[in-house]
Amino acid sequence: MSLSQLFSLADKSPQTRALSVTLVTIFFIGIITGLGFLNSLELKTLDVRQVSAERSTLPDSAIVLLAIDQNSLDFFEEQGVPWPWPREFYGVLVSFLSEAGVKAIAFDLDFSSKGLDRQESSGEESDFQFAEAMQDANRVILTAHLSVKDTGDQSGASILPRHTFNHKSLPLNQETYNRASAPIEMFQSTASRLGVVNFEADEDGVARKIPLLYSFNNAYLPQFAFAIYEQVSKYAGIDPESKLSELPLNDRGEALIKWYGRSGSEGVFPYLSAASVLVSSFKFMGGVEPDIKPDYFKDKHVIVGATAAGLWDYKPTPFSSLEPCPGMEIHATILSNLLNDDFIKYYPKWLEFLLIVLIAFVVSQAFFHIRRLEIASVLILVLLVGFVAASYWVFITFNYWVPVVAPLSALGLSLLLSAMFSYATEGKQKRELRRIFSRYLSPQVIEEVVERADEIELGGKEVQATVFFSDIKGFTSISENLPPKQLVSYLNEYLSLGSDILQRHGAMIDKYIGDAIMALFGAPVTANDHAKNACLAALEMQDYLTKFYQAQQTDELPEFITRIGLHSGTMVIGHIGSNSRSDYTAIGDTVNTASRLEGVNKQFGTNIIISESTYEQAKNFVEVRELDSIRVKGRHKPISIFELMAKKGEITPQNERKRTRFADGLNLYRAKAFHDAQSVFKSILEENPGDGPSQTYVSRCETLAQQTLPERWDGVFTLTTK
Repeated sequence: MSLSQLFSLADKSPQTRALSVTLVTIFFIGIITGLGFLNSLELKTLDVRQVSAERSTLPDSAIVLLAIDQNSLDFFEEQGVPWPWPREFYGVLVSFLSEAGVKAIAFDLDFSSKGLDRQESSGEESDFQFAEAMQDANRVILTAHLSVKDTGDQSGASILPRHTFNHKSLPLNQETYNRASAPIEMFQSTASRLGVVNFEADEDGVARKIPLLYSFNNAYLPQFAFAIYEQVSKYAGIDPESKLSELPLNDRGEALIKWYGRSGSEGVFPYLSAASVLVSSFKFMGGVEPDIKPDYFKDKHVIVGATAAGLWDYKPTPFSSLEPCPGMEIHATILSNLLNDDFIKYYPKWLEFLLIVLIAFVVSQAFFHIRRLEIASVLILVLLVGFVAASYWVFITFNYWVPVVAPLSALGLSLLLSAMFSYATEGKQKRELRRIFSRYLSPQVIEEVVERADEIELGGKEVQATVFFSDIKGFTSISENLPPKQLVSYLNEYLSLGSDILQRHGAMIDKYIGDAIMALFGAPVTANDHAKNACLAALEMQDYLTKFYQAQQTDELPEFITRIGLHSGTMVIGHIGSNSRSDYTAIGDTVNTASRLEGVNKQFGTNIIISESTYEQAKNFVEVRELDSIRVKGRHKPISIFELMAKKGEITPQNERKRTRFADGLNLYRAKAFHDAQSVFKSILEENPGDGPSQTYVSRCETLAQQTLPERWDGVFTLTTK
């Protein structure tokens, strides 16, 4: 198949157009997604979900944050103790919290250098007191910072092997660090665990994920919050290695952090001032009733960190615009995620691809298959809102990150491509249809044709429809008595009045042939009620024109009496003609028969004759009188014909009597009782002197009564003229 043939097929087939748009959308969005152009925006949508879901899930209530805030610094400054505080402060704090029954005490502080004091011996003593308290407590976690540059106060070899994590289950695709800034060896020997506090933000600088293990030389070190979890898991009998294998991690061992809400003292975690807890610790260790009771800390997990602005321990998070986040609260959040299985689950790449395919397919299908643009627009809007709402619900309910940017980009691109394709193909087709049918149809029907453009076959199509033929009785004689300009003016007025009525009933004005009108009902737009519409249009046209010309009757203006023929059946419609001139018209036996029936009115002196096929489809809506069974010129098979008299239920009593008596006469006629039939028809004429069908049968009975008819005479009358 050539390229031109493919475009020609796409131009005609909505399915092909929709498939083309879907494939192009998948191709371009796939490239953009694969190159990572949408990653940053997708991360922002994740932030929006995090912020909008604030406090939908609460953090673990056992986590308590001790903040070295500005008030704490000011308090001890007034006591003559500037920052950094002596290490013995932390020793007293550890002893107090250990006595109170905490499960873990984590210091998000740098202890990579020896303590400082006015006298070197005092600094060493202070360090020793802190180390001794940590050893007695056996539940303290300290920090380490890793690097790959030639920086840091110590080499990697200074980290004691006891702090490495024996990890075997997950292959981690991450860089290996070779240097560390870690606590002094005295603190490493007495601390329960070391945890890494390296912070690697996403490309936009926001903290969203964190490795739970870090590759260090030939071993692994736990992330700070995971080190706290290791300490806590001792009380719950949980194997941290097994826990690690169950978590939703990427290939670098990174977990997506589930944020609970804004940070700070007014946020989701309980904050205590370090100064107030230290004062209570000193009181408790001195035998004085503390301000903060030890019972408050029972079974808690305490994280100590800096929040004073001058200490600069703040990190950007999805909630940073609401409240800056201290580093220790990031660790608290990760710890709560670990304790409550709250980590956000990554989406697989196949899910993103599947959503792109499905959304592009649905949008393109809706655009090209739903004929009303407003309905398609509403459906696409519902799809957009529904998808965004569903992704939010899945996030809230299951902590599952469903990608939205790439699928919504696919929605927008497929919508744009569909509109462009439609303008280039359907738009061209619709403009062509408007141009072609503007002289055949009413504006309302033209719009319906345009909306159902796929049903229109300009090249030829077989349809079931009703053909309408009309002309003016005695037009030749009338035209001989009128000046040409006046004749044309009167004729145009007549054709305009009649055409308006026909088009109001959904007809397509096929052509004007002198004083004749040819119209189609049920084409080019298919309609199941085409026969009914044709009959009602014929009745209205006959009634309106009769009244109009009677009201306008003058010596100069003749009365145009219309004769109409209707026949329903199969015909071929399409553009027919030469290369230089063509018309959209109908051809076939049905058209020829309708034309013959219009002429049959002359034989019976009637105004509207319809065929049996038309009557069968419209009989619930009209009143008719059966006239005859005839064989028209050019057609061997006979057809029954009927005079169209009125709408259903609107026949006058006089016409009802006429119809009943006429049926009696017709039965006698077909039984070859011509004298009796003639008497019946004459009786009808006594009440209805101008009844053409009765006059025709009076004359026909008189003729046939004098002839010898075949034994199997079928009563069919053969017309020898058009």
